[in-house]
Amino acid sequence: MKNIPHQFNDLDKFFRALVVAEKLIRNQSPLSDENYGEQLTREGIYTYLDKTLSVDEFLADQKEKKKSNRGYLTVARETRRFFELLGLITVSFGQTTEITPMGNQLLQTTSENIRKELWKNAFLQLGILGTDGEVSHPYRILLRLIRTFPGIETAKLMLALEAENDSEEEFERISNLAQKTIDQIIADTGTTESMAANAVKILPGIAEQLGDIERVNNRAYSVGNLLITEDEIVTAEYLPSKVKTDYWETSPEGIAKTPNLQDIFSKNIDIAEAIRTRQSRLADHQKIVKLLAELNAKHEFKLYEGRFDCLAIKGDKALLYEVKTIFLTKSDEEKQAVKGVGQLMYYKFSIVHKKMGYTKIKEVLVFSSKPDIAIVEFCAAEDILVVWRVDNEFCVFNTQTESDEIFNPDRFI
Repeated sequence: MKNIPHQFNDLDKFFRALVVAEKLIRNQSPLSDENYGEQLTREGIYTYLDKTLSVDEFLADQKEKKKSNRGYLTVARETRRFFELLGLITVSFGQTTEITPMGNQLLQTTSENIRKELWKNAFLQLGILGTDGEVSHPYRILLRLIRTFPGIETAKLMLALEAENDSEEEFERISNLAQKTIDQIIADTGTTESMAANAVKILPGIAEQLGDIERVNNRAYSVGNLLITEDEIVTAEYLPSKVKTDYWETSPEGIAKTPNLQDIFSKNIDIAEAIRTRQSRLADHQKIVKLLAELNAKHEFKLYEGRFDCLAIKGDKALLYEVKTIFLTKSDEEKQAVKGVGQLMYYKFSIVHKKMGYTKIKEVLVFSSKPDIAIVEFCAAEDILVVWRVDNEFCVFNTQTESDEIFNPDRFI
């Protein structure tokens, strides 16, 4: 598991520490552990337990100890390294330190909102080099984990530092680990409890201060989430994660509160990931449509495509298909199901019935994997058949035998 400095996670402290670094550099004073650590202590950024001691008394006492036991030196070293990782300072081979353009921009802005966006950009660009030479971006991985697993235990966010790189294969490995217990994760990754605890000291707290996540009862939820499907990327409406029911009483004043939408600048930073996700879902979607077409053609159905995904006709009967890819979350499953049902109802009436003249139409909602039984029951109540892909075949739930069976389109016309 990769490591990042974990002395503190307060953005105000980080900013004040950067101000101290800039003053030392401007005064041509080395940003050494001794100089920097002393100034961090005098500015109250590094604090000590014995409040009866003055700063001078504390520093004098510290200098009687071995260097390895002087806390203020450790804080100076780790803070300096963290600023290097964030791209706010550079340290040359001659140990000359400079504030980067990004660091100067952060120091010079007086707007809290702009400062927050600059911090966010720095953390999104934070790259950690592993022992194998591969770089990962833990803050991006952390946010993706929370989007993929809403309500993930905060402790499991240590996995943001477990990833070796930013590849899809590596994220799949991390996702599989996220579905295990904390003890299993620690055992499987070969880490220790102390390392695991250190891995969640910084980034979740930073993400919360930046307004990217919300934490409730040691669980993390995304704020201003992107909803990414095979046909669109939209900003999902923010639903307070403290609300754990499907409905609640409200008032004219309390209903439809303005969502805490994130600045569009924040959304644009990681839009490449959103586009890749959409492309991946679209590729899966098209594969499923082709498999459906092959299956229906095998049973001698005549095929149509258009605004709907697939229409299969035999005689005067029609099977109307809408395909939805789903991730591993219940919320994604529900959104896709509701959207698919609406599309089926609209296309059935406006196209297949009104324009094509068919009256015997069976609607079929097709998923990329088996959905929750609640989705199957919901669709059945609307007389919509639910089918899902299993390798190169499709399955359907038989309500009479209460078991899954291979889908045969002839049985439903």
